[in-house]
Amino acid sequence: MSLSLNAHMKTVLKNGVELLYMHKESIIVEWNDILGYMKKTNKRSAEAFEFAFLFLNRFLQSENLQTDTLLSDIRSEWYRQFQRPPEPNLLIFILTLLENAVHKVIKSKTTRSFHLHPAVQFLFSKICEEMLSISNGRYFDINTLCEQLVHSKQLHIEWVARIEHATNGYRFKKVIGVNDDMLHYDLYQDIKPSWFLLTESLLKLTSHQDKPDNRDVFPIPWKGETLLFCTNNQNVTSVAPFLTYAMHLLQIEEEKSKEKSSDQWKDAVILFNEWIMRSHNLDEAIQNIAYGYAQYLPFERCALFKYSNTDETGLGLFGYHFNNEEIRNIKENVDNIPSLYKSITKLHPSNEAMKNFQPIYISNASKEFPNHYVRHFQLESVIVAPIYVPSEGELIAAAILDQGPGKHFEVDSSTFTALLKFGQSAGELLMKFSNTDKWKVLDSRVVQLSSREIDVLELLAEGASTTEAAEKLHLSEYTVRDYISNIMKRLNAKNRTEAAVKAIRFGLIK
Repeated sequence: MSLSLNAHMKTVLKNGVELLYMHKESIIVEWNDILGYMKKTNKRSAEAFEFAFLFLNRFLQSENLQTDTLLSDIRSEWYRQFQRPPEPNLLIFILTLLENAVHKVIKSKTTRSFHLHPAVQFLFSKICEEMLSISNGRYFDINTLCEQLVHSKQLHIEWVARIEHATNGYRFKKVIGVNDDMLHYDLYQDIKPSWFLLTESLLKLTSHQDKPDNRDVFPIPWKGETLLFCTNNQNVTSVAPFLTYAMHLLQIEEEKSKEKSSDQWKDAVILFNEWIMRSHNLDEAIQNIAYGYAQYLPFERCALFKYSNTDETGLGLFGYHFNNEEIRNIKENVDNIPSLYKSITKLHPSNEAMKNFQPIYISNASKEFPNHYVRHFQLESVIVAPIYVPSEGELIAAAILDQGPGKHFEVDSSTFTALLKFGQSAGELLMKFSNTDKWKVLDSRVVQLSSREIDVLELLAEGASTTEAAEKLHLSEYTVRDYISNIMKRLNAKNRTEAAVKAIRFGLIK
């Protein structure tokens, strides 16, 4: 079964939430220390920080850690408490304080924690995005709808309770329309075997002793929870259809909003770019690129290959969840992979298509890859993702990606878009290290010349003419010219001098 990019990014978001939950005790201590300092020094941002701290604290105490709920509830809770959109600078400041405390705890609690931090970073960026959406008028959600229903003069709804499933029963998630002073902390922790018993406790808590109790309660399902509406002197049969229809319209609007914000590839690209930019040398760049492809896209394995345009050859660089040594020992001509060869042959330097590298999806690897690779690595469906430098119009590497041994999958349009952007970012990074000794060694491994071609190159580097080289090697001038032409082609050199310089740089001659 295929995993879409949107679903994969939700998994990254879920990982961030789980990290907070895993270290919640230490994180809450850090957050509490920050709040104490802000209050002690009378910081203007203390009130906003306290709101975020208390909200996240309540969320982490829950057994049902739903990221969608976290994002929607913090947005509506802010608006309910402050009745205004957050100031962007203030919001970014307090979320940065919260996030930095989480990074500090994770680093202190986990060895080799570097790969965990991006999920936390993504979580807080999404919280920030949701909070900023208030100023764009996108804060209307189920909580806002319930608030409006409770304050309606026509419907006579006293309160609305959101009930969620818990271990061995049900509990209140939120009660709208009841003064917070009447509700105690235990109310939200109390688990009843049925929502009926839970409702009875709330009815008792909100009863008016000096008034007859003419209230009625009825449920309406909403996504993964139940909404209980308490009406006072109102005909339920007339109210329920209206509420059901109103919630149906809300669900339609939420789906439209999801469609508008479904470009999760942008989030994936941001995470990938931030991840690979921490590379300090070529080895780190290669490893971070391979890891980033597998972590921020819906793939399990990634093998990176350097591409030589002169030899049309792929040289193994690194394997993530592949055997790394086996990948590094691979050197393969691309003409042994028909669809890849067909695509690359279109990328002639005179062809403008060279500016537009496209990922290649191979549904059945056995029809495209040499059999020994298919059998050994258990290849089924595969993506060949180009790594390129748009400014130079140059393909310099490729990533071979799949979702695990023997797994068939399909690729959605968002993943294709992300692959294009990943390839561009990875290409620009690798180009930064293209003049390092390590990269030159890789170039020399890709380009292989015969012993006779090496002899010709050495003479050219010494300044010998074609005639002089022919005499010293006891060859005809025509044969030497053929050697020189072939050498220039394989080294992608414009003339003999450039061929000699590249040969020295690649370590082919001294």
